[in-house]
Amino acid sequence: MDPERSGLLSRLTIVATAARWSPSKACLSPRMSPKPMCVIVAGSTRAKIRQRRGDGQWPRFQIHPPPDGSLYWPTVATPVTSTSTAARIKPSLSGESVSIPGLRPWDCLAKARGETAGRPVVFWESPAGEAVAGIGAVCRLEASGPGRFADLRARLERLLARAEHRGPTPPGFPGPIAVGGFSFAEQGSLRGWPGFADGSFQVPARTFWHAPGAGTVETRWRVAPGEGVEAEAADAEPLVAGAEPLVAGAEPLVAGAGPEAAELGPADSWDRAAWIRAVRLTLEEIREGGITKAVLARSREIPLRPSADAISILATLRDAYPTCYRFLIDDGRGNAFLGASPERLVRLSGGEVSTEAVAGTQRCGPGEDAEELARALVARAKDRNEQSVVVRHLLEALGPVCETLEAPGNPEVMRLPHLLHLRTRVRGLARQDANVLDLLSRLHPTPAVAGWPKSQALDWIRRTEGRDRGWYSGAVGWVNAAGDGDFAVGIRTVGIHAGCARVFAGAGIVEGSDPELEWNETELKMKGILDAIARD
Repeated sequence: MDPERSGLLSRLTIVATAARWSPSKACLSPRMSPKPMCVIVAGSTRAKIRQRRGDGQWPRFQIHPPPDGSLYWPTVATPVTSTSTAARIKPSLSGESVSIPGLRPWDCLAKARGETAGRPVVFWESPAGEAVAGIGAVCRLEASGPGRFADLRARLERLLARAEHRGPTPPGFPGPIAVGGFSFAEQGSLRGWPGFADGSFQVPARTFWHAPGAGTVETRWRVAPGEGVEAEAADAEPLVAGAEPLVAGAEPLVAGAGPEAAELGPADSWDRAAWIRAVRLTLEEIREGGITKAVLARSREIPLRPSADAISILATLRDAYPTCYRFLIDDGRGNAFLGASPERLVRLSGGEVSTEAVAGTQRCGPGEDAEELARALVARAKDRNEQSVVVRHLLEALGPVCETLEAPGNPEVMRLPHLLHLRTRVRGLARQDANVLDLLSRLHPTPAVAGWPKSQALDWIRRTEGRDRGWYSGAVGWVNAAGDGDFAVGIRTVGIHAGCARVFAGAGIVEGSDPELEWNETELKMKGILDAIARD
């Protein structure tokens, strides 16, 4: 064996001690494996290892020698990873990462606040501490109509799977991700607040990601040279407002441009009398057997001060609701959707599925006996029935695509400022090749935001509310190239459009509902958002 290869072997045994060297094949293969897994090409200044994975892909690794020319380097260089289906396919996106010690994505977004004017901004943070922040957008994809979930899944999968990345990849690092969501239902020609399409996702140009125990990583993404993105996302957008498009056919990010600036549909607020009439009509429908539950929603419009913006409102919500899912989708054109949702819709991570049913509400103000109120909530038949309908839907919707799926027999009580809710956590293992968008399409909208049976409840909501909800009670979250992702239900939210904020809240109407109490419940749900706007 020549000295160079011998030196390389010495270094490789540190990385793969359970491997054997086959000089005749010039490869490194695991013991007991009949086929070589790594092909080594030695060079005078550096060596490349190409490791063949079970799916036939060949990610590239580089070992760089120290300055003295020796091949004994104390650490292996960061892999150049690619999720492309074959190494020959040109990457669609190219990203480079660096670690950012001591800062979370929210801190990074705050420090880069001066870069956000007129540019898309996204933020997502779970109660467990995983968080993503993004500034700018290298690509935005939209879809409408009944096929929006499958359409966006296919387009995002093609785009993200061909991304190339260099830099640190701590445990849990998702790689290239798209952040966005879906409206409550298919919208008409006049969209509901804040004016987004039925489904819309963007790949941030500058992404900050953090998970507990993994630190924070900043990745800067760009469209890779060549034709990678043109074929997959012709609606990709430039990073800077007014700049030349990155890909053919793209539109520059100009404030007020694009379909999002179109006139929105009517969103009249119900007063108390109109709300009570609507609830009574719904109760009559329930008694006649047309539905067993319908969730009615109302909203309130508030002019924003010139100094107010979505990030500052979210800052207040983030501090007030640390146990909720905090999110922001801002298109850089004056339209934004943000909130602090207590309810996860679905998460998929490495095949593990998590979802939850949140239903049933009890007021719990300062100074009140929370333990006593929690016991009363658990014992109340109306709220337990409402909760059981949601749990049943989750199990029936996800059962066919899961190997296992489990839910405890009794709900727990979730405590938020001013409110208590019943919550049942559902866990399972998804079947092979699952994608979080497929799971989402099965679940959304759940009975917690629509009603039951779903199709009849949706029809009743359309006829009773008489307007599109937009993204309120939709789904907001992120997805990566592997199909993993996390989505929350878009409740306890505010939509921003044309200098105004519209705050939404809903209540589930079932047999035994009291119209006055349901009105009070929506007032409580709006309170936290209204307080955040007032303090901004």
